[in-house]
Amino acid sequence: MSRPETLPSSLRKKKRYIAFEILSEEDIDFGDLINALWSSILDLFGEVNTGEIDFWLVKDAWRKKTKRGLIKCSHRHVSEVRLAMALINRIGESEVSIRSLGVSGTMKSAKKKYFGEKDLSNFEN
Repeated sequence: MSRPETLPSSLRKKKRYIAFEILSEEDIDFGDLINALWSSILDLFGEVNTGEIDFWLVKDAWRKKTKRGLIKCSHRHVSEVRLAMALINRIGESEVSIRSLGVSGTMKSAKKKYFGEKDLSNFEN
């Protein structure tokens, strides 16, 4: 059985990764964070426009200790996602403020730039 062909990069949807940080006194549960982000985006833009935004919270990039994470979205709707993030003032029972750290085209470069992760691919002994 052969593998399906992947789309060439020119036909794939363009995406951006928004690095963010949550400022709060208490720890933030990932599930509560997802609910708050989805609620904010749906309330602000409705179901139809939310589909065009192509919003997704990247679970593997969530750092509970530093309260930092990545959101993937369409390259055309970065400002809308940042607006929805800025309007969130409560996650679960905690009062919060969400700060956008920056935007990147790849997850790897976003982690490197905004989370301080090192790339060991060119590490020499």
